[in-house]
Amino acid sequence: MNILEPMSAHDHEQVIAFQNRAVGLRGILAIHDTTCGPALGGVRIWRYASEADALTDALRLSRGMTYKAAISELPCGGGKTVILLRDDLQRAEAFEAFGQLVESLRGRYFTARDVGITDDGLQAIARTTKYVAKEPDPALGDVSEHTAIGVWHGLRACLEFAGIAGKGSRVRVAMQGVGSVGLHLARILKSEGMELVVADVNAARANQAAAELGGRMLPPDEILFADCDVLAPCALGGVFSLETIPRVQAGIICGCANNQLATPEAGDELARRGIVYAPDYLVNAGGLIRGAEYFLLGRADSLPSLAGIHNRMMRVLQLAQERRVSAARIADELAEARLKQAKTYRDLHWGGSPPAASRPKT
Repeated sequence: MNILEPMSAHDHEQVIAFQNRAVGLRGILAIHDTTCGPALGGVRIWRYASEADALTDALRLSRGMTYKAAISELPCGGGKTVILLRDDLQRAEAFEAFGQLVESLRGRYFTARDVGITDDGLQAIARTTKYVAKEPDPALGDVSEHTAIGVWHGLRACLEFAGIAGKGSRVRVAMQGVGSVGLHLARILKSEGMELVVADVNAARANQAAAELGGRMLPPDEILFADCDVLAPCALGGVFSLETIPRVQAGIICGCANNQLATPEAGDELARRGIVYAPDYLVNAGGLIRGAEYFLLGRADSLPSLAGIHNRMMRVLQLAQERRVSAARIADELAEARLKQAKTYRDLHWGGSPPAASRPKT
């Protein structure tokens, strides 16, 4: 498996392939950029078709975390860990071993919950490292809820930009995925008087959400093409491609899933069709914002609030309209501009060495 070539494609700083045969642990930890501060990013567990697929996921997700931090003007960079779900995986012991790896990085990387990680998993990681956001924690709150609140603020901007804000129950939202973040977002939308259509690969979870929210269900393979005003992708990424976009009926796409666009050209196609697209790493930054407050002590008062996502989203949409390009490309440009500025400052003032990582309270 070639690691250095895909690393260099998007300027990743470090990729660690790790394993512990005794407990069935195998995974990849990717640190994309620490120019603005230590790398923050969760750990996910997934049954990948191959190790190459796991590497691709880790690289894409860690880069997305850097861009998320940059566009949110946070004092941190991006990282991500993927653990391969295997039949011989002993979860508790494997998570403890992973925690030892995180601890060995001495604050260069902080981790938290992602897909497939339960409270028990977080507690196991926390037994061997202090650099993890374990939940529940009153000081941190519910990261999933923070993420959902941020997406709502981004959606508010999209609704205003599209001229349909304030329609309440006349706004129909199709939810792809009602897991921890998706369900929080669905509850917010329901409280705002919106009509919901839900789908999830877990049928029991979809049934429960539909019953709670008074919405109706659609099969997972139909939800992207539902008759709706807003499409909220809240599952895995890569769902919008040149093949799927022609069938999308929504006028707005805004959800909490990462890496929603299969290619940059997919964002261009959304813009060509006049679909208002909320760049995922811009609107789903709520959990990272709260995580930065939790980890980077002494700097919380200078961090942007979740409500600030609304203004950043509106700025991106307005710039995209003025320049007649996709919102995705505008968001990338803004994130890359901040990174470039920070790297220039670092080279001038730190002689090429990044700042020391802050440490969490123990």
